[in-house]
Formats: sequence, structure tokens, C-alpha cells
Amino acid sequence: MTKKIIGYVELEWNCPNCGTKNPGLKKICSACGSPQPQDVQFGLGDKADIIVDKQTQSQAVKGPDIHCPYCNTRNTADAKVCVQCGGDLTGGLQRESGRVLSAAPAGSAGPISCPHCGTSNPAGSTNCSACGAALNKPQAASPAAVSPVASAAFAFRPWMALPILAILMICCLVGFLFFRTTAVSGVVQNVEWQRTIALEEQRPVTREAWRDELPVGVDALACRQQYRRRQDTPIAGAKEVCSTQLVDQGNGSAKVEETCYYEVYDDYCQYQALEWQTVDQAIANGTDLQPYWPQVNPKNGQRQGAQNEVYTVLFETKDGVKKFTTSDAALFAQLQPGTQWTLAVNTLGAIVEVSP
Repeated sequence: MTKKIIGYVELEWNCPNCGTKNPGLKKICSACGSPQPQDVQFGLGDKADIIVDKQTQSQAVKGPDIHCPYCNTRNTADAKVCVQCGGDLTGGLQRESGRVLSAAPAGSAGPISCPHCGTSNPAGSTNCSACGAALNKPQAASPAAVSPVASAAFAFRPWMALPILAILMICCLVGFLFFRTTAVSGVVQNVEWQRTIALEEQRPVTREAWRDELPVGVDALACRQQYRRRQDTPIAGAKEVCSTQLVDQGNGSAKVEETCYYEVYDDYCQYQALEWQTVDQAIANGTDLQPYWPQVNPKNGQRQGAQNEVYTVLFETKDGVKKFTTSDAALFAQLQPGTQWTLAVNTLGAIVEVSP
């Protein structure tokens, strides 16, 4: 993501002596004259517009203030000696900075670009000054700009684990039913088999792909603009998505920081291609232990496709007749009617394995 500084806003602090609210950059209480305490917490006032006064801007940019180690007077970040007592500020305590206060106030938004002609208009404008078109409303702040208080609403709660626990219990139950087996004796009663070979031919199908990933020599039938990716750098046609936040400067002001990324949209197109598809199948089946593959006679433009084999065996057990299905031709050849086998039967009564 790319970051840029929109400007600075002045915060405010409450005088612990008389309770008066004072501008953040003011070092002395405007009501009782008490100095700003060392542990004061700056907050966002009711009105927080971008600072336009050059002198005030220069104060905000300096960074965290330093408290004099001798008289506790607050001094600007670039001061070498205390403005009150003249003491050396080398050992002074610098205020903490970098704390994210909240999403930036609506009044601090930057210029609005006209979506029709591209003209830059002042923040708060409703119509373009060049073409008169209506300007889009500012986008809502992204999740990255949500205040700590708001994000607390999404904190983990114990009940959120219930669906996960339920899924785990279901998985355990399914595992118990399918993988826990009992050995049962069974005698082969009947056998059946079926073998199939697919017949395929090329037929037109409609597929979709990004325009730059279309197969060589294939033309697009129709295209639509679709979100493809996000990136940090702008390119032609990309949609800029920005959010703002206030970062405490440690001197009574906050930096309005804008974070942006770019959503890239591209042509997602339909195209037609020829693909091999199953159009018919040859089938052979029987009730003995001599399976064979059916004869295949592909027509012009056809080819032989996938082969499939299914073998079914009925076992007589003390619990009745049970069916076993396999694709193992070698195993099927051993299952002679009348022979006895040990069956691994799961909790649902299905045979999962047979052994001599």
C-alpha cells in the first residue's frame, strides 16, 4: 500500500486543574494558566479541520515535544534549552507519538477528483467546478482505518467457538462410523462385473478467461470488466481505494495519513473452443469371473476415452447378505462363489475390506 500525508489537525487536552479544554498546541491552560502536565492525553475535538496556517503547520511537523527535566515545561522537538528555565534538554523526556487515534474526520478529506472530466475539486464539493457533474460521495473507510473502539466489537467471543466444536464432533462421529470395523465371516454367494469404454469426439464449448490468457488463435466472443487484482502502484483504468487515519504527533497535533491501494479491472472474455467430450460408451457385463473389455469401434472423428471397471460381490453372513464393490480385477478373480472370507464391516454395516 502507498501512504501519503494529507495534512495535520490540532488535537485538544483537558486541564487537570480546572477542567478547561485547550487546543493541543497550546502549552498553558487558557483559563487558569496551569502548564500542560507531562502525562496529558491528547484527544480529537469536535472540530478537527486540516491546519492551513503556515506557522501552526510548522509546529505540528516538528514531532514529539520534550519536557524539561528541571521545571517540567513543555518544549518543541527542536529545542535545545528550556524556554522557561534555560535548562539543557538533553535528558528531557520526549512525549510518546505514533498512536492511531481514529479514522480521519470527514472535514479532513483531500481534494475530490471528478469521475467525468478528472478535474480536482476542493473537499466538500458536490458538483464539479469544470463540467458541473455530480461528484461521488467519499468512500467509507476501509477496515484498516476503523478505530480501536470499533474494532473491539469484532473481538473473539467464547460462543464463536461453538460451530468449530460442532464440526469437530461431526468429524469424529463420521470417523467412528466409517473407520471402526468389526471382523465378520462371509461366504461368496454371487458375483457381477461391468466394464465400460467411453467414446469421445470434439465438440464446441464456451469457456471464459482473461483476455491476455486466451488460447492462441482464439477470438473473444464477448468481454466484461471484472476485478482481477489489487496493487500498490497506479495504472491506467485502476480504481483508487483510500482510507485515512489520525496519528498522534506527540505535540498536540495529529498527522492525517492516507493509505491507498489500486483495484485493477480487466477484460474477462468468453470464447469458444473444441474439447473432447463423451458421446457414447461401449459396455460389457456378466455374472462370472471372466470379465473382458467391450469392443470399441470409433467413428470418423471419434476416439477411445476413459475405461471403467466395477466388480460387485454378494456375501452371505450371519447378519444377512452384504454387498461389496471393488475395482480391483485381481481381487475379484479370487472371489470364487462358495469360498469363505473375512470381512471388515464398519458401524454402518458396509464392507470396507475383504481378506482370505
